[in-house]
Amino acid sequence: MKRLFARQTLLILLLSLMCFIQLAVAQTETPVDAAEAEDGVLTGITISKSVAGYSGSGYITGLDQGTDKVTVTLTVPVKDFYKLVIRYNSTSGDKTQYLIVNNGGSSSVVFLKTTTWSDIEAGKYLLNAGKNTITIQSSWGWMDIDKFSLYTASKNVYNITPDLVNPNANSDAKLLYGFLLSKFNSKIISGQTNSYYPEVKTIAGQSPMIRGWDFQHYTQGYAYLWKNGAHTFGWEDDGSVKQAIDWYKSTAGKGIVTFQWHWHSPSGGTAGTNTFYTDKTTFDVTKAVQSGTIENGLIIRDIDSIASQLKRFQTAGVPILWRPLHEAGGAWFWWGAKGPKACKDLFYIMYDRLTNYHHLNNLIWVWSTPETDWYPGNDFIDIVGHDSYPGAYNYDMQKNSFDRIYSLSQGKKLIAMTENGPIPNPDDCLALDAPWAYFMSWGDLVAAQNSSQHIKDVFNNPKVLTLENPTAVNEIKKNKLSLYQLFPNPAKEKVSVTGAVFDRLEVLNMKGRIVFSTTAPVCSIQTAHLSNGVYVVKFYQNHTAYEQKLIVCN
Repeated sequence: MKRLFARQTLLILLLSLMCFIQLAVAQTETPVDAAEAEDGVLTGITISKSVAGYSGSGYITGLDQGTDKVTVTLTVPVKDFYKLVIRYNSTSGDKTQYLIVNNGGSSSVVFLKTTTWSDIEAGKYLLNAGKNTITIQSSWGWMDIDKFSLYTASKNVYNITPDLVNPNANSDAKLLYGFLLSKFNSKIISGQTNSYYPEVKTIAGQSPMIRGWDFQHYTQGYAYLWKNGAHTFGWEDDGSVKQAIDWYKSTAGKGIVTFQWHWHSPSGGTAGTNTFYTDKTTFDVTKAVQSGTIENGLIIRDIDSIASQLKRFQTAGVPILWRPLHEAGGAWFWWGAKGPKACKDLFYIMYDRLTNYHHLNNLIWVWSTPETDWYPGNDFIDIVGHDSYPGAYNYDMQKNSFDRIYSLSQGKKLIAMTENGPIPNPDDCLALDAPWAYFMSWGDLVAAQNSSQHIKDVFNNPKVLTLENPTAVNEIKKNKLSLYQLFPNPAKEKVSVTGAVFDRLEVLNMKGRIVFSTTAPVCSIQTAHLSNGVYVVKFYQNHTAYEQKLIVCN
């Protein structure tokens, strides 16, 4: 399994720069400032006038060597958020380049193929009053850049859906989702795959709150079953499900379990190979989504096999952050090999089978293919994720990737870093408008791509939630054992209040403002006039405050 993991990690590292594709846009606003690329500080780059339609005295071309770069200086009047727009031309295909703001960490931008000069939004950034530097450095691909422009922008405004997409989600899933909502934009939850999980505590002195496992062993197509001295195909229980349930119980419900599924192809591969990769199987997903085909029967067989394991969690009272069909847009997995339509059709089949046929109501659905054409839609996804591998020791907050997902989900979904090598600086994420709900370090990359000091700093940051962090008291369990109960929760027109006598009751929004207060005994709170979102209900009794989270969905 070490060899398998190493190969997975290598492929992810090589292709991770395709993490984020910006949309080409037409700009009609007046820029705050602009700079011609040819007037910047150039390294290894040629100025050209061959392609008509450029502004200024020319444009830069090249960016085909790793050290090639251009740096421009842009001036803004006040410290604020600004949108960066780059005018470019890339007729030979999509090209990936590094973006660096004010000599900070780098993030990746994919410039879409064009037929002429086009504008592309490259993210929103908090810039200092006065001069700021913007650098584009070569990552992959020859292209032309004409101009950099800054426009006024504002911080993201969130209107996150208070309900899970499954209308029959059980109380375990709702409580976990409510916890995630209550922490979003103020805390970041720590996560780590099962591989290397114990080692993180050795380094940091703290344990990640989220722990991740993989279902790849639990189907008939698993290609590494060892039998009679050789690999063959076949289902096996590698103990992941029991280990996850036992771990969850050992944390008294404070830990959070997530599962992904490296789905070995249902047929068409060779035993002893990673048949979830496109180049290791002949399995055709376009046939699999057609009712009545042999391939369709095989995917139903596999989905049912995974459902039997998910039911073990539901029976045990364990909610799951469920992340199937990950990184489909990269096309390196068979479920993404034939394009977005087939992949989305496969997702819809899976969602219907697990939700409506198997009645699995303990799942929170996570999607980590953030490209627009691949998104199943807000009606099917609870959390949208980005898998981030910008290179070792790059602790940049990856704001352009965050903003991409924000636009994709219209600000209505939680946004998470569902895989990562380097852990982004949590203070920057929260201060600079990239508040990832959680991060999820992948295997031993947590040690290979982060310094030990950075790991310690992250896990001991009071804004990062861990199992031991006193600010991360198990609110999920506390809600169940509280002196006071709110029902229904989420609430629409009103919520009933039950429990002990209180001296005062307050309802606060997530900005800490009191929106309702009473000292009179009440059995319900009217919520019809409240905006959708998460609130804190405080009950005061004998100088002690008791809190409950309330989700309003009108």
